[in-house]
Parts: sequence; structure tokens; C-alpha cells
Amino acid sequence: PQQPTTIFTSTRERLELSLENLTSIPLEIDIFREDKKRELLHLILQKIEDILADLRFSQVQSDRLPVMQAAILRDLWQETTIDFFGRYSTLLVGGITVDFVNSLLQAEIVVQTAILDKIPLVNDLFSYLLFATPLVIDNTSFAAESLEAKERAEIILQNLIIQVANAVVQPLLNQFAELEVIKQNYYDRRLISTREIERFRNNLSWKYRARTYFEEPRQVFESRYELLLLAPRGIAKVSIYAPRDRELTRLSGIPLIVTLALELRDAIAPRLQAVVSFVGKGVIFVLTQVVGKTIGLIGRGVLQGLGSSWQESKNKRL
Repeated sequence: PQQPTTIFTSTRERLELSLENLTSIPLEIDIFREDKKRELLHLILQKIEDILADLRFSQVQSDRLPVMQAAILRDLWQETTIDFFGRYSTLLVGGITVDFVNSLLQAEIVVQTAILDKIPLVNDLFSYLLFATPLVIDNTSFAAESLEAKERAEIILQNLIIQVANAVVQPLLNQFAELEVIKQNYYDRRLISTREIERFRNNLSWKYRARTYFEEPRQVFESRYELLLLAPRGIAKVSIYAPRDRELTRLSGIPLIVTLALELRDAIAPRLQAVVSFVGKGVIFVLTQVVGKTIGLIGRGVLQGLGSSWQESKNKRL
């Protein structure tokens, strides 16, 4: 179909521009040199096209996509990891030859839980690409051939390839982050020292904790997703509306407490602001009307006193 072709073409064009991370959120791919980022993202985009071709050939029905989503993303991650690093590549670690790619693939459960399962709107994207299904944007349905649907699908696609790229890099950082051969072949030169690597990994670790306990509950409560996209100057972030009531009802523990705190703040803040505003106006009134007049009276008294003293002094001289 013409529309999906346009989406993939425009995304490929964006991949030739800067891939600098413009957000405040650390991404696993930040540690890669720009050429390696670009190579990885191009590969993922091609793999998605291959998966779409396989799904068309298999004549998968639209109602099967939600059930297949986890397997599709897992296959996408595995095939990308194998092709990017090399199926039969090995590493020498502590004098022992290690099957590099198989070691990375052992992190499947961690990657699936931390990243792949969190990627939003994948089913909507695949349904759009395979069956020209309309996309719902801000509670309005847009036909597949519309500009609005095309732009939204492109954002979802770009977020997908960036997040899958993060999923490919994550096991590398967890298992082989400080091997010199890895640094030489993949890393940005600004992030090759042990100190910088550890700082980078700590920032990533904090990101996932903050997302789990604070950011994700907040986004669920505010009915929105934050997606990454390829902007002209680099990787940027955009917030889009999406109904998430079902997820809200499943929150528990700290995430639930966060949403309750947000609700309490929303309830109290306007009233507290009104009280502060009222008190502030009262203070201003007291300062300008009462204190101001008092100071004025004192000032006039002082001036009158000075005038009387000057007159008395003048009379004495006479």
C-alpha cells in the first residue's frame, strides 16, 4: 500500500539526519557512535518490513495481532541482535571464549519485561500497516490515507524502532559493557572510560526505577503516552493522548499511591492557591493602607517637628 511505503521512506530519510538524544531521558543507544546507531535503526526498520511481509504471506487476521504482539516483538529483537552483532561472533572474556550473541539472547525475559512489553500502540501500528485500519487520534477516527493517520503512524513506528534498539543494546551493557573490543567497535569516544560507563549505566538504572514508580503511573493517570521520534535535530519526545483506564485500575503499591497523591494535589492546589491569593491580598492591603498611612502620619509629624524646631531656632537668633 502507498501509505505504509511513505511512512518507511520518510523514516529512512530521518535516519540520515542527526541521531543525538535531545530528551532529558538517557537511552541505551546513547552509548553508541552515531554510525552504529544509524546502522542498528536501519536494520530494525528493515526487519519490521520483513515481519510485515511474513504476516501478509501467512494471511494473519487482524484479531490475532494482539495475541501475537509479544512474540512479534521478541522475534524482532532476537533477529536484530543476531544480525547486528553476528550470529557466530565470539568474545574472549578472562581468557575464556564466550558465545557473544547467545549470551545476549539469554536476557530475553529481562528485555521483554523492561522494554518490549512497554512499547505502546504496536497493535494499532501493525493493524494500520497490514489492514489500513483507521487510527484514533484524540478520540477522533482518521482514515488510513489521511495525513493525520500517516503522521501518527510514523511517530509510533519511530518510537518502536528506537525502543527495540534500546532493547538490543541493554544486554550488551549489562554483560560486556567494559570490554575494550566492544568500546572500540561500538562506543562513542566520550563514553569509553570506566567512570563514564558506570555513570551511564547508573543513569539508565535510575531511569527504569523512576519510570516504574513515578513516570508511568503519572502518564497512566493523565491518559497519555510519551513517544520518541526522529526530529530534524535528533531524537525528541512527544506526548500523545490515549485512554488508559484499564491500566489505571490495575495499579497497586507505590504506583497507585503516586496517582492518589496526584489526585489529592489536584484537589487541594486550586483551593490552596485561592487561600494564598486571599492572604496575599490582605497583606498587601495592610501594608499599603494601614502601614502606609501610619508611615505617612509619622513622616508628617517628623516634618512638622523639624519645621517647629527650625522656627524656634530662628526666633532665638532674632
